[in-house]
Amino acid sequence: MKMNKRHIHKCAYGIIGNGKASKHLQTYLNLLKIPFALWHRKLKTAPEKILKHSNTIFILITDSQIENFIKANPFLKKKNLIHFSGALDTKLAFSLHPFMPLSVRKLSLSEYQRIPFIINEKKAFIKNLLPKFKNPFIEAPADKKNFYHALCVMGANFPVILWNKSFNDLNSKFGIPKEYIFRYFKASLDNFIENPNNALTGPLQRKDKSTIKANLNSLKNDPFRNVYAAFKKIYASGHCSFAAQITGERK
Repeated sequence: MKMNKRHIHKCAYGIIGNGKASKHLQTYLNLLKIPFALWHRKLKTAPEKILKHSNTIFILITDSQIENFIKANPFLKKKNLIHFSGALDTKLAFSLHPFMPLSVRKLSLSEYQRIPFIINEKKAFIKNLLPKFKNPFIEAPADKKNFYHALCVMGANFPVILWNKSFNDLNSKFGIPKEYIFRYFKASLDNFIENPNNALTGPLQRKDKSTIKANLNSLKNDPFRNVYAAFKKIYASGHCSFAAQITGERK
C-alpha cells in the first residue's frame, strides 16, 4: 500500500529505487499490509520531501551508488538505512541480503517469509527494526562479505550460465525437447539436494580420462572449452570434496 502524498507522514518505512529488488520488497510490504513511501529517480520530487517522515529506509539501488547517494542526501543520516547488497560493507547502512535469487516472478507471502536474510548486525537489533518480518536471520561477519557473496554468485548464477549453454545447444543442435532437458537438469539438482557428497556423476567423477579428452576435443572451437577444462582442473585438485562439513546434513 504505497501511500499517496496526503499520507506520506504515516509511513514508517521508505524505499529508494524501483528495480527488481525494490519491486519484490514493495510486494512483500503490501502483503504484510505495511504502508511505505517510494522514491526513485524518475520522480521529479526530491527524495527528502517523500521520505522525510520515514524512519527506516531501504536503499535499493546499484551497490556502487549507495554510499554516494547517502552522502548526497544529508537528511538520510538521521534514518535507519538498510541495503540489500551481499557484497557492500559500509558503515552508512545496515546490510540485509536476501539469500534467494530473485527473478521477475512475484512471490506469495509465505514464500517471501521463508527467504533467509544474511545480516551483519545482531538478530535482535534487526528484528526490532523490522518487527513484522518473520524471516530467518543469519548473522555473518562483515569482513567476509565478499567471500560470502562470491560463493552466492558461483552457486546461484554460474549454473544458470551453464544451463543456458547446454539447453540452447541440446535443443537447437540435437532437437531434444525442452521438457526433457529441464527434467535432466532437475534430476541433477534433486540428486544434490538428496546427497551432496555423492551427487556428481559423469567422466570427472569416474576419472574417465579418455572421455574427458574426447569432450574437450569436441569443444575445440567453443569458448566453453575453457570452462570444461577449468572444472577438470579444480576437480582434480581435490577442492570439490564436500568432506562432511555440511551444516544440517540429513542423517
